Amino acid sequence: MRTAYVAKIFVLTLFLTFFIFPLYWMFTMAFKPEEDWASYPPKLIPNPWSLENFYKGLFVMGGLQGIIDSTIIASTNTLISLFLGSLAGYSLSRYKLGPNIAFFILSQRIAPSISFALPFFIVFSIVNLLDTHLAVIITHLTFNIPFATWIMKSFFDGIPRELDENALLDGCTPLHALMRIILPASIPGLIATSVMLFMFSWNEFLLTLFLTRSAVKPLPTLIPRFYGGHDILFGVVSAVALFAAIPPIVLVAIFQKYLVRGLTFGLVKG
Repeated sequence: MRTAYVAKIFVLTLFLTFFIFPLYWMFTMAFKPEEDWASYPPKLIPNPWSLENFYKGLFVMGGLQGIIDSTIIASTNTLISLFLGSLAGYSLSRYKLGPNIAFFILSQRIAPSISFALPFFIVFSIVNLLDTHLAVIITHLTFNIPFATWIMKSFFDGIPRELDENALLDGCTPLHALMRIILPASIPGLIATSVMLFMFSWNEFLLTLFLTRSAVKPLPTLIPRFYGGHDILFGVVSAVALFAAIPPIVLVAIFQKYLVRGLTFGLVKG
């Protein structure tokens, strides 16, 4: 019995080391001066601690603008996707719209995002929208609205229809019933969906890379530009990557209770 316990602890330690050490290395690399990036033997703890990489990444190489661009794109996308997805999810939950409608909506999310890159590129080139926030937001909406629709539908399926019927009997329209009764009852689902939508949009790389050049540089597409032909700015990359990781980590830390509660509610009730 004791041998099994020791083996379990050993495996868990290896597992945690395997996943946590790269994060620790990135964190320490962000604070190392340039001469210590590739020093031998490698320094596990920066000495001295330096903020030069953050200054270069944010103010010299455009990291601050990348944060602004990513925030604009992810926030706008989250709000629009959640609003339209809630309306569509409620309609699918409460009304019979045909057997293929739900599958068609879900298929938009299942399809690989890169398969839409060329059509979007051609269309946005024609209408002169390449390298704009609007182009990136539209492409992200293509995938996030179906996701929000499907997730919110599962939450609405778990809410008794009697709430809708009572609201209608009291004189509410279906839209008012949704806004005043159903959505407040779906707060955990709304928060869980919002966090996931924000993270999807914040982390999207490949499709965004096709549609941006120099005017718009979200963080996922900005960081690879620090890899030069002759050298790699390890410290700057680590510093900017830390900033890129902060919003998802903070959101999950703050709304963890709602994420677990919301997703469990949707999966069990839906």
